Amino acid sequence: MTNPSGPGRDILALIEQRPRLMEGAMGTLLAAKGLACENTGERNLTHPEAVADIHRSYLDAGAEVFQANSFAANRRMLERAGLGGQVAEIQRAALRVLRGAVGDGYPCGVNLGPTGGLLEPYGDMPRDEAVGIYCEQIENQLPEGPDFLLFETFEALEELEAALEAAQDVAPDLPKLACVSFSSPNGRTMMGVDGARAAERLIELGADVVGTNCGHLEGLKIGLREMLRVADRPVMAEPNAGIPTLVGSETRFAGTPEQSAALARELLDWGVRLVGGCCGNTPEHIRAMSGVVNA
Repeated sequence: MTNPSGPGRDILALIEQRPRLMEGAMGTLLAAKGLACENTGERNLTHPEAVADIHRSYLDAGAEVFQANSFAANRRMLERAGLGGQVAEIQRAALRVLRGAVGDGYPCGVNLGPTGGLLEPYGDMPRDEAVGIYCEQIENQLPEGPDFLLFETFEALEELEAALEAAQDVAPDLPKLACVSFSSPNGRTMMGVDGARAAERLIELGADVVGTNCGHLEGLKIGLREMLRVADRPVMAEPNAGIPTLVGSETRFAGTPEQSAALARELLDWGVRLVGGCCGNTPEHIRAMSGVVNA
């Protein structure tokens, strides 16, 4: 059974003590419950108990670090889904639902993902607009008492730079965990950035933990090793559950819990301090990983 009191809420102190395990995928489980939608943040309002049940399932599986269901809950993404009038409510509910599910004894963070646009000069989004979007999302969730800020699945380093700038402006004292996504099999982001360059730049911008999530599994490993080579602070990783395949209109991940556990062991051997699971990872995967990370 999981210790109901929890290990404490200081994420940096916890991962200094020993490696820790983060919860797994949210969208995968919402879809399994028949609650797939254009923006999963909507479920914080329409089905908060379902979101809470998912968080609790990861707690029961052995996770000790948790992230709010706010990955795609920035203004630009919510407006795209027709939810522009509920931005603040959806963002605030994410952390409130999470904390209600796992209690006060575990670190719970705000999850911030890409806006879905490209910054100038590669796209049409001004940098100031991106900074403002992330400032808004962080400010709206601060009253709920987050323990850290988690930036995930960024392919464009320029956008992650804007997000970290917002974090430094709005919440300079909160720990910042920053992850890029290596979508190519040679360990590069969509924009061609390798792990060493990404880690060095994120550290320059004040990230307390650097790492990678999602993306190409072999690319993740290559990029991660480059990060570990140059980083002077903790490194994290949240791989997908195997290689995705498209079945009809549904993306499926065939990786087994045993495979996720074996990968977690490999990551720990390399020196990763925070391990989690991205797309396709269920409570069964996290439970198997817990046998390795929490051993």
